[in-house]
Amino acid sequence: MSALVYALSLALLGAVPAEVSREGRLLFEAAPERMDARVGEWVTYQMNGGPTEGFMRLAVVAEQKDVQGRDAVWVELEFGEHAELKAPLAQFLMLVARDTGLRREGISRLFATQGFEKLQEVDTGAMPFFVGTPEKDTSQPPLPPPTAQLPAGQGTSVNRGKPARVMTLAGTVTAEPLEVRHRQLVLKRYWLSREIPILRLAKIELPPVRYTMEVRDYGVDAKPRMVPPAPSDKKITLEPASNLPPHFQPLPQSGTASGPQENRP
Repeated sequence: MSALVYALSLALLGAVPAEVSREGRLLFEAAPERMDARVGEWVTYQMNGGPTEGFMRLAVVAEQKDVQGRDAVWVELEFGEHAELKAPLAQFLMLVARDTGLRREGISRLFATQGFEKLQEVDTGAMPFFVGTPEKDTSQPPLPPPTAQLPAGQGTSVNRGKPARVMTLAGTVTAEPLEVRHRQLVLKRYWLSREIPILRLAKIELPPVRYTMEVRDYGVDAKPRMVPPAPSDKKITLEPASNLPPHFQPLPQSGTASGPQENRP
């Protein structure tokens, strides 16, 4: 489960090497270009296969203007080993502008923690690093939004199917299938559904590694689960990894040493 916390939750912040952050970006590359979710919407996903098994929960718990005057919502993101995420292993609280969706340019405030540690806010001066763009993955084209023209080239293509009824762990929904191929190899499949809150994502499959992420539960009655720290509490600043709190220390990696890694209303 430590792989889930490290590879998925920290990859959201663009703070890990390309081979790890690629998997984290997978969760959000199909997200809508606008955050139209209403306060109270929530969704839980179950992840099976590969190195990342567990559960992820997103919830929109409040709304307000951000420092730029944009309409924004507070989004809670949790990772854990149990479906109800009553004892999450990692938590993030983000203020996300509605007109950007879950993208780096829309996150104006960020809190994070792991285990039983208190939430800590990322200092304003460190925000460009913590929500910066990960090293670009040019091995395959990004998944296009529903209105975008499908990219192609270098043997890789994205094919869109017709909406159909799809069985998920949360029940049957109407979803639009998309398939990413490299020549004859299916790299990943997505099912996008307007019935699923927040990400509008019903299911992801990665056949080469036998990995799936599938909606398990969703609803419209979410209440805030996270308690922000006091304004006077210490914030996470841009420091060497060795100076980060213990719960944000990079996991040891086998083989040769890797490059520096950093992380986190």
